[in-house]
Amino acid sequence: MRQPSPSVGAGTAVAGPPCRRLLITGPGTVELIAEHLPPLGDHDVYVRTVVSGISHGTEIAWLHDDAAALHRRWDTGRRFYRDGPGRDFPVAPGYESIGRVAQVGTKVTAVTIGDLIAVDAPHADGHLLTETAATAGLLPGGVGPERAVFFILARVALGGVHDAALSVGDSVVVVGLGTVGLLAAQMARHAGATVIGVDRYPRRAAAAEALGVNAVVAEADIDVAATVRDRVGAAGADAAIEASGSYTGLHEAIRCLRVGGRVATVASYHGEQPGLRLGEEYHRNRITLISSMTVNGCPQRGHPAWTLDRLNTTARKLVTDGVVRTEGLITHRVPFDRAADAYALITDTPQDTIKVVLTYDH
Repeated sequence: MRQPSPSVGAGTAVAGPPCRRLLITGPGTVELIAEHLPPLGDHDVYVRTVVSGISHGTEIAWLHDDAAALHRRWDTGRRFYRDGPGRDFPVAPGYESIGRVAQVGTKVTAVTIGDLIAVDAPHADGHLLTETAATAGLLPGGVGPERAVFFILARVALGGVHDAALSVGDSVVVVGLGTVGLLAAQMARHAGATVIGVDRYPRRAAAAEALGVNAVVAEADIDVAATVRDRVGAAGADAAIEASGSYTGLHEAIRCLRVGGRVATVASYHGEQPGLRLGEEYHRNRITLISSMTVNGCPQRGHPAWTLDRLNTTARKLVTDGVVRTEGLITHRVPFDRAADAYALITDTPQDTIKVVLTYDH
């Protein structure tokens, strides 16, 4: 996405379409900021957002001041965090938007007004794209915005399934049945694995069952690892995909595995958390722990055969073809004007949410 220059944002005579952006301006504070996008160029495309998805892990970490990048300095060249001040607020969160083409530049030929476009950009009611970016995000016919809003997280889930190195007949535990976990569970089944989902919230376990995935509700009196072994055999599962973003969830994923099992983590972990005890099953059962990351300068482990473009294309096709189902995963639709309420839903009543999206009334 092209970024507006300070002069345009300041309201000079040359200005493009008006735009409101969502910013996290401080811990717990969400604001909508009005500005103007740059003027439409000959090869540009202006889209007005129809729906955007909130990332329940990443965005809530920014909102709660838990993201590592806010507290330590990332050394880009040597790729590690160093002591020292991190980045500061405001933060522009979001990366799952679907927009409808409203204007095109005079030399644009690949898209037309009315086309739907998937946009990897922060929450805003409008975006200015190059023709190349708009073409890459063009939705296939018959695919609506609320289905396409899952494209990017489907890519995340697919990367996790690849990193878990599943084979036909393997047993895999998916811990955390939020959006990514539910997408990954379906993909793991498609890959030929026996899948058991685990979540502490009954609503999410029920969603897994509705998608054909056996699920365990991780209640206080349930030993998850014992329950998993009752279903897959006493040795434990071959692999786990950890999608909860909690150390407790990661620990349970480890506990569920056989000797030499592997855990692929697709969640990010934020803040100070209890629950992970590496001196127990992780140590005794020689578990392999794999971080699944397909962006931020990390090529997929299958690179160069599997590029980011190939992962994106494959994930989109799985959703488009209905191999990976998304119906029923959106639990709340909140108008963009009330974005703060959407974040409050996720924070205050996580047991009731799977996917919360922002809707835009133009």
